[in-house]
Amino acid sequence: MIRTGATLLCLAMAPAPATAQVGCLPPEEPFAYEPPDDDPELRALIDEQYQAYINGTESYLNCLNDEAVRARAEFQTILNRYLRYFGDEAGVEFDVPG
Repeated sequence: MIRTGATLLCLAMAPAPATAQVGCLPPEEPFAYEPPDDDPELRALIDEQYQAYINGTESYLNCLNDEAVRARAEFQTILNRYLRYFGDEAGVEFDVPG
């Protein structure tokens, strides 16, 4: 079944899957070790690991968001070019289940 350019425009608004991002690496999880009350040095080390994870996760999520914005902009540019080239003929062919 052939869908018109309007369908493509709807696709442009769909969220991009985060798993497809390149260059955004999640931080390493801290070891699940409960900090002892009687060892302040070990407690500080474990605290540092968790803080690094939290900061790394924030950077990772920002990277994913930036990549999603970039991918959507790229898709929109290419979609606009396609619609300009093909006009009313533009469409996507796919099978409709059922």
